[in-house]
Amino acid sequence: MGVGNRAATCASCGKRLNRKQWYYRNGKFFCKKRCWVTEHEKAQQEAGKPEAAKKEAPAASTEAPAAS
Repeated sequence: MGVGNRAATCASCGKRLNRKQWYYRNGKFFCKKRCWVTEHEKAQQEAGKPEAAKKEAPAASTEAPAAS
Protein backbone atom coordinates (compact mmCIF):
# COMPACT_ATOMS: atom_id res chain seq x y z
CA MET A 1 0.00 0.00 0.00
CA GLY A 2 1.46 3.32 -1.02
CA VAL A 3 1.66 6.43 1.08
CA GLY A 4 -0.76 8.22 -1.25
CA ASN A 5 -3.52 5.69 -0.53
CA ARG A 6 -3.77 6.20 3.21
CA ALA A 7 -4.55 9.04 5.56
CA ALA A 8 -1.72 11.26 6.80
CA THR A 9 -3.01 11.53 10.38
CA CYS A 10 -4.44 9.27 13.07
CA ALA A 11 -8.26 9.10 13.05
CA SER A 12 -8.36 9.26 16.86
CA CYS A 13 -5.69 11.68 18.07
CA GLY A 14 -4.75 13.46 14.84
CA LYS A 15 -1.04 12.66 15.20
CA ARG A 16 0.92 12.36 11.96
CA LEU A 17 1.33 8.73 10.91
CA ASN A 18 4.87 7.43 10.75
CA ARG A 19 5.95 5.98 7.42
CA LYS A 20 6.85 2.59 8.91
CA GLN A 21 4.36 2.39 11.73
CA TRP A 22 0.58 2.67 11.46
CA TYR A 23 -2.44 0.60 12.46
CA TYR A 24 -5.43 0.02 10.15
CA ARG A 25 -8.84 -1.13 11.43
CA ASN A 26 -12.42 -0.68 10.21
CA GLY A 27 -11.45 1.55 7.27
CA LYS A 28 -9.46 4.04 9.37
CA PHE A 29 -5.76 4.55 10.07
CA PHE A 30 -4.43 4.94 13.62
CA CYS A 31 -0.97 5.70 15.00
CA LYS A 32 -1.09 2.90 17.58
CA LYS A 33 -3.38 0.12 18.74
CA ARG A 34 -4.27 2.18 21.82
CA CYS A 35 -5.77 4.91 19.63
CA TRP A 36 -7.92 2.31 17.91
CA VAL A 37 -9.09 0.94 21.28
CA THR A 38 -9.96 4.46 22.45
CA GLU A 39 -11.92 5.18 19.27
CA HIS A 40 -13.69 1.81 19.50
CA GLU A 41 -14.72 2.42 23.14
CA LYS A 42 -15.97 5.90 22.27
CA ALA A 43 -18.07 4.49 19.42
CA GLN A 44 -19.57 1.86 21.73
CA GLN A 45 -20.51 4.50 24.31
CA GLU A 46 -22.12 6.70 21.66
CA ALA A 47 -24.00 3.71 20.27
CA GLY A 48 -25.22 2.83 23.78
CA LYS A 49 -26.71 6.26 24.50
CA PRO A 50 -29.45 6.13 21.81
CA GLU A 51 -30.42 2.63 22.93
CA ALA A 52 -30.98 3.87 26.48
CA ALA A 53 -33.07 6.76 25.17
CA LYS A 54 -35.14 4.36 23.06
CA LYS A 55 -35.77 2.14 26.08
CA GLU A 56 -36.92 5.10 28.18
CA ALA A 57 -39.15 6.61 25.47
CA PRO A 58 -41.48 3.59 25.04
CA ALA A 59 -41.80 3.24 28.81
CA ALA A 60 -42.91 6.87 29.12
CA SER A 61 -45.34 6.57 26.20
CA THR A 62 -46.82 3.38 27.68
CA GLU A 63 -47.50 5.07 31.02
CA ALA A 64 -49.26 8.11 29.49
CA PRO A 65 -52.19 6.23 27.87
CA ALA A 66 -52.67 4.08 30.98
CA ALA A 67 -53.05 7.19 33.15
CA SER A 68 -55.66 8.76 30.82
